[in-house]
Amino acid sequence: MARHSKTQGDKIAQGLTRRQLIELEACARCGECQVWCPVYAQDKRECITARGKLQSLRRLVKETLPEDEKHEFLEGLYECSACGQCHIVCPVRINTPELWEQSRLSLANAGIPQPESQLKQLATIKEFNNSFGKPQQERGLWAKTAWEAGLLKSPVPLWRDHPTSLIYFAGCTASFELAMQSVAVQTARLLQEAGVEFSVLGEDEPCCVSKLRRMGDPDFSLEAKKRLNQFDRMGIATVVASCAGCFKGLHSDYSKLWPERTRVIHLTQFLDHLIRERNLRLVHEVPLVVTYHDPCHLGRHNRIYEEPRSILKAIPGLRLVEMSRHRAFSSCCGMGGGLKVANSGIQHKMGAERVREAESTGAEAIVTPCQTCSLGLLNGVDEASSGMKVYHLNEIIVRSVCPEVTSEEILSAFVRAAVR
Repeated sequence: MARHSKTQGDKIAQGLTRRQLIELEACARCGECQVWCPVYAQDKRECITARGKLQSLRRLVKETLPEDEKHEFLEGLYECSACGQCHIVCPVRINTPELWEQSRLSLANAGIPQPESQLKQLATIKEFNNSFGKPQQERGLWAKTAWEAGLLKSPVPLWRDHPTSLIYFAGCTASFELAMQSVAVQTARLLQEAGVEFSVLGEDEPCCVSKLRRMGDPDFSLEAKKRLNQFDRMGIATVVASCAGCFKGLHSDYSKLWPERTRVIHLTQFLDHLIRERNLRLVHEVPLVVTYHDPCHLGRHNRIYEEPRSILKAIPGLRLVEMSRHRAFSSCCGMGGGLKVANSGIQHKMGAERVREAESTGAEAIVTPCQTCSLGLLNGVDEASSGMKVYHLNEIIVRSVCPEVTSEEILSAFVRAAVR
């Protein structure tokens, strides 16, 4: 038994980089991670904190972690959104989000699987090529429905019918989640308003599989390479993603694998450029006081802070007020890292905490450029019984550019189409 345990510890260690093994010993145990951790704020257990996880992982590698403490460690490891706040405040700058993701992979390879709920989600992604378990043939229906409802200036072309060097990557949530399909429709309409030539992949659009990386699935590299080969064959030069999670997957997780000629940018970066070049004109006033929520995958993980704020500040009539925790210190809504799948209750509480922080600014609405964060914050509104409005950034932009395509109009049109 001891020999098997030792072998398992060696396998875990082999799955970590040399730097990460050093980081296991580097923790100063100062407690800054505990002060700032948005999960610990809802669940006061040491195993939730970066300090607690580092100590337990170090002992697990060295075979000195008792079985009962091992269970606690695994709960703490997976009930973590890998938001990266602990990395920002760590005095020795341990790269915690990368360490948690790599640890999950290393544990899986050593025979310690993810929680059952996460295993089901991972299996769904690999079986259906999307996280909703829907037929791929339905992935591009949002574009067809939007055109038939008169919400677009022209039909959105499929790449296979009209190859373009730039594609819009809608992602699973905006493609399949009814409440978030407005994000895809509004993105297409805004690109049309700016005169951008683009296409979508429709049913050929793959899941970015970034969730496989977040949860530590050993098949991530294999699945990512399949998608890279697909884009390489198409000769696509630019991918615009509206989801912060998809952006991190395609931009950061794939960074060492992408062909050099392919560029991945987030929608906020692209729209900010179009506004600055006056290709996209903000015409109508939007008399609203809003506060901005930085998605972890966009902000802390990729340092995109300015572009979305630049867009908001350019909208006539709109006033932006900041929450006490913003930019690098923005509090996570709990939707990332597989946490929502592992423990939805904690996610709802984290979302509620963020909503209450938004309320304290006096803002009428909280705005974010990520459809997944939008869902998480809406969960928070329900949990907190709040009257706070939650808007995707697209919603605010279209109110200034083309107010006939608000999310309410899109949802109404899609519901009518569904019952026909």
